[in-house]
Amino acid sequence: MATIKDVAKRAGVSTATVSYVINKSRFVSEKLTARVQDAIAALSFTPSKVAQSLRRGSSSILGLVTDDITNRFAAEFTKGLQSIASREQYSVIISDLQEDPANEARSIGMLLDQKVEGIIYAGYGAAERQLQELFAGGLPVVVVDKPLASARLPSVVIDNRAAIVKSLDYLRKIGRTDIVFVNGLRINRNGILRAEAFREFMVRRSLPFAEDSILWGDYTLQHGYQATRRLLAEKRGFNALLCGDDIVAFGAMAALKARGIRIPEQVAVVGFDNDPMAPVFDPSLTTIHYPMYEMGRACFELFRRVVGRKRRTAEIVSLDTRLIVRRSTDSSYREYEQLNGNP
Repeated sequence: MATIKDVAKRAGVSTATVSYVINKSRFVSEKLTARVQDAIAALSFTPSKVAQSLRRGSSSILGLVTDDITNRFAAEFTKGLQSIASREQYSVIISDLQEDPANEARSIGMLLDQKVEGIIYAGYGAAERQLQELFAGGLPVVVVDKPLASARLPSVVIDNRAAIVKSLDYLRKIGRTDIVFVNGLRINRNGILRAEAFREFMVRRSLPFAEDSILWGDYTLQHGYQATRRLLAEKRGFNALLCGDDIVAFGAMAALKARGIRIPEQVAVVGFDNDPMAPVFDPSLTTIHYPMYEMGRACFELFRRVVGRKRRTAEIVSLDTRLIVRRSTDSSYREYEQLNGNP
């Protein structure tokens, strides 16, 4: 088995230089770094995680707090995070809140017991003060997905307001102004921000709005289906549904179709996420693309920047979203040609 001395000899550098490259603890020129990396690859050298931890005074372990590991965001985000973390020889320990904010303090405590080098937080905000104290005390903390109210921690987010405005501007342009927002959880910060953006847009443009134009629930097929059935039973006048995510939208469309409501001719439907089922659902779903995988990668990169700074600030990284128009709002959308990759 190759040792660090073997790598140094092959690369023609000192063992200290090899250590600097592996641990990223000091600047090494691109030329020397490339030589060391080539030697590591040629010798199939694997640094000892224990030895690295002792040298760096850290564990090379990241703790991830997520609201529900079974949802699509958590799965895609975690893939993105691990794709770059593993390359940088970091392990990720996941603590699942199981959709209960009361579990946050315990989850963070468990990760601290594991001597994690930093915490990636995708929770509900219940532990905001605790996270601020940890960050002030020197522990790198990065918030992802749901922005915290204080905005005092490094974060990777999307602009929820801009995403909602994109959807509503589009619906207004195609003549859909009687809009109901089938939203998700009241405890979800994204849901709160999107509801605020919806309310502000409708009121400022003097479009039909009442507080019951926002239907709170959860992010399930059942919520989308039942909420839409209630709207129809109440004979509410609406010609568009904006949904908190694509799963909710699928449920809403199923309810509309069960009542013989034509989509999009009678009711247009817009989702949020760009679920893999969105382009193949019947009808295909217009939705906001949510860069979940990219957020995972950006989160690790922000973590490394936080570690490398003596003065740690609350840098906010905001990734772009985009509206993808499909058949649920545009009857002229040629879904089969699009799926086959034809213009």
